[in-house]
Amino acid sequence: AWPPGSASMMSRSFLLLALSCALFSASSAFSLAPSASLLPSALLSSSSSAIKHAPFSLGLRGERRQRVRLHMQDASWEKKSPEDALALMQGEEYTYVDVRTSDEYAAAHPEGALNCQAFAPTPEGPMPMASTFVKLMENNFEKDAKLLIGCQSGKRSTMACTWLTQAGFSNLVEVETGFSGWSSAGLPVKKP
Repeated sequence: AWPPGSASMMSRSFLLLALSCALFSASSAFSLAPSASLLPSALLSSSSSAIKHAPFSLGLRGERRQRVRLHMQDASWEKKSPEDALALMQGEEYTYVDVRTSDEYAAAHPEGALNCQAFAPTPEGPMPMASTFVKLMENNFEKDAKLLIGCQSGKRSTMACTWLTQAGFSNLVEVETGFSGWSSAGLPVKKP
């Protein structure tokens, strides 16, 4: 017998697989120019402007949810404040990768940041796109590239760093407090 809720998890897995296939069959090229998204814009549009930022609300319950939290607490990357992240961008040539949605990125983002969306917006909240996100990062960055990973508040960037570390990326720095901390600190922001 299947565990309770497994049908829901299976349908989410199937949806993720379908989305991954759609991304890789898209014919548009990816760009690494500043203020550019690494994903084709047609695949990034969201019909909902109010997206819940709760990656842990994706059907994980009980022990499985606890294992995810424990794994993420055992981080093998550095975490830096937004001010320290800016210093790394300016002095040590780190690249800021904003993992928020394209709509969030388009509204405002750290100046010089690139966008590589790690979660797809859904009515239930963000859905992880781990394999697609990692593949895009592998196609555009060397495994030892100096990367700052940021989101809105730090939840999605933690998951993105977990995926990248598992894929072999070795020079990751997570931006604590994400874009909310960056903008609150008065650091350079690009708006439309």
